[in-house]
Amino acid sequence: MATPRSQRRPGSKPSTKAGAKQRSGPVSFDRIQEAAIRLFGEKSYPSVGMRDLAQAVGILPGSLYVHINSKEEVLLRIVEEGIQNYLDAIAPVAESEEPAPVRLREAMKAHMRVLATSLEQTKVAFHQWTHLNAKDQQRIIALRRRYEELFDGILAQGVKSGEFRNIRHPHVVALGIIGTLNSATEWFSPSGPLEAEEIAEAFADTALIGLQQD
Repeated sequence: MATPRSQRRPGSKPSTKAGAKQRSGPVSFDRIQEAAIRLFGEKSYPSVGMRDLAQAVGILPGSLYVHINSKEEVLLRIVEEGIQNYLDAIAPVAESEEPAPVRLREAMKAHMRVLATSLEQTKVAFHQWTHLNAKDQQRIIALRRRYEELFDGILAQGVKSGEFRNIRHPHVVALGIIGTLNSATEWFSPSGPLEAEEIAEAFADTALIGLQQD
């Protein structure tokens, strides 16, 4: 249940004793989430308190509970949404009728397009999900497995069709491709010399050389 807003006398000004910084615009869960992505990225989840979140959106700490139940609730949404963005972009490509090499290339390009538009959220989603409680971690693990299965499926179908060579451990290869994509989270910059899709093309060229050579 939400904590009621503090009452004040008519004509009185809101208190700012807790150091809340004034921000324009209404406070919402989305706005708190945006602030949390920035703060978790700068300081890490354990170092950010409810007071920090409240100050970032310009309200008093007690008023924050009108919009959220806990800091962990915000982290869970950041992580779930962050991973789901990749699933939504990659699944239609991975599950299409295109040849396996085309699907793999397009899946890698889809990943990098999402990264280019959600870099800070991705960093939090990929690296700070372990701060969630055990039950919520299982939800995230299920999403991560779904992501892996999309690449597993492309490789398995490519081997079956003869488009890829007979791979001894296809899941390991899929994890290697995913690891390459995830590594870009640490160094990719939207303002860098290469566009996201150019980087994906380079990744795909390397992966397909290995997959298509005997």
